[in-house]
Amino acid sequence: MGRYRSEITRRRHNWWKKATLQAPWYALFCFGALAGCGQQPGIEQTKIENVEERSQDLRQIIADGIASGTREIVIPPGCYRVVPQNREHLLLRGLKDVTIIADGVEMVCTETTRAITIEDCTNLTLRGLSIDYDPLPFTQAVITAISEDKSRWEVEFLAGYPEPGDTTGSVEIFDPSTNRLKGRVTYYGTRTQSTGPRKGTVQKSGNQAIFANEAVGDLVVIKTSHAPGGEIPHAIMSTASTNLTFENVTLFAANSFGFFENGCDGSKYLGCRVERRTPASDPVRRSHPRVRSLNADAYHSKNAQRGPQYERCVAFHMGDDAIAINGDFHMVMGGEGSQLRVLAKHRMTMQAGDEVQIFEYDGTRLANRKILSIEPEGSRDEADNAFLAKQNMNDRLRDTALKEAYRVVLDEPVDVPVGTLICSADRIGNGFAIRDCHLGFNRSRGILVKSGRGEITGNHLEGSAMTAILVSPEYWWLEAGLSDDLVISGNKISDGGGMGIAVVAVGGNGSLAPSGAFRNIIVRDNQIQGGASPGMLLASIEGLVDVNNSVETDASKTLNSWEIGAWGQGGVQAVMLPNSQPAPQTP
Repeated sequence: MGRYRSEITRRRHNWWKKATLQAPWYALFCFGALAGCGQQPGIEQTKIENVEERSQDLRQIIADGIASGTREIVIPPGCYRVVPQNREHLLLRGLKDVTIIADGVEMVCTETTRAITIEDCTNLTLRGLSIDYDPLPFTQAVITAISEDKSRWEVEFLAGYPEPGDTTGSVEIFDPSTNRLKGRVTYYGTRTQSTGPRKGTVQKSGNQAIFANEAVGDLVVIKTSHAPGGEIPHAIMSTASTNLTFENVTLFAANSFGFFENGCDGSKYLGCRVERRTPASDPVRRSHPRVRSLNADAYHSKNAQRGPQYERCVAFHMGDDAIAINGDFHMVMGGEGSQLRVLAKHRMTMQAGDEVQIFEYDGTRLANRKILSIEPEGSRDEADNAFLAKQNMNDRLRDTALKEAYRVVLDEPVDVPVGTLICSADRIGNGFAIRDCHLGFNRSRGILVKSGRGEITGNHLEGSAMTAILVSPEYWWLEAGLSDDLVISGNKISDGGGMGIAVVAVGGNGSLAPSGAFRNIIVRDNQIQGGASPGMLLASIEGLVDVNNSVETDASKTLNSWEIGAWGQGGVQAVMLPNSQPAPQTP
């Protein structure tokens, strides 16, 4: 197959029939015309002429290439403005052995909904594409007044940014002199209301006034929505796909996660970037530069069979984690012998034949077992409700998940208490790699991993508000699993607000897991400078190698009380190794 270049005068009217009736794979696209890249009607702004605008339909170019049977589709450089259909700007489904080359191409999403959905694709490569939103999925405002009790602000929305109207959500505070997050506080459940043209009020919820560190003149960043047809989250969402490659793809904005994959196998992210757009390249003139990139995580992988490879990637200034890799925990509610009654987190992600990890309620890890069979067995009952009501877990997860029960039969009997967590060891992203990435200046973690047989090597993390590298299962979100055979090496961590490197497991009852929750963890040649103590927390490990790590913490920075678990009740130190056993010395 040859390389395909767009011919604008091709037979567009006959494409749909040809693609749907004759193509051996199928792809669905919606069509929209260019309306001036970066210029949204009704929003105060001045367009900057810096990218060639293209009049043809971006999706038609791709669709014509697919219909022609070519394996390599080249999109002419330029800026393409796209209108979504069915809440997606672009849908790629069922493609096999296709490469889309979009060097010098920018796609502007005209609503704050999904940019690209990828489903059931194999060996699909997307190269060079940049994605932005107009209007943006967030707004920026300046605080003009603060109430005496610190619970309420008056704000003025800056020119070039959308007005949020009346909305409830989280807000973050930025220092306008540095354009960086101010402190380590995110205010959740705030209520924003319009009080006039480009003016509004922001009311904190509950007792959040006690965390106040904002001042008049600070910047407020608030999530906004412009999706008349409805909104679905995330910029690029990939599901049930194998050997995807994203190369030099850039995201300047997203309504939630940037790159999100679920149930994929062997994805690669090479030289991809998540960053806020500079004023010089921004097609909209704004009264203050953007201080945020994405609203949530930059790169997130869930339930991967072979874990993703992140190499030379960048992620700055997003509203949550930089890179997260995990699976789903399900909760054991009873059983006898080898038969367990299990509530699925959302959908059941374990299958017959899977090897499973079992994490008891007190943090003890059992030997892995194998699933012989799994069958539906009714729904959550009153006894389940009573137990879940007492658990330290996310309220939304407690209320909307854990609905369906299953009977899981294992190859060997187990005796575990209610609240024990179980997950597929084959779908937590084992075999991942995070290499030579530059991450940071975000409100949460830099790297958050719950998988094993992988490496976190040669990365530079700076300015993350929470732990820079965290390896930990999470009962709060029911995110799995327990890491084995992991190398954390040669990373440089600086200017963080929390811990540098933490490997730690806590049971559902809040107790620190004993040794063996993690197995065979190598931590060596890492440099940690700044951040709170402990700069390095290596807990609950059987087979720890801790070699040549440099740790220097900042006494002026301390962890919040909720960040200190059972491991720190007796105080914290720069380096802590509770419940960990060193690997045997080799002769």
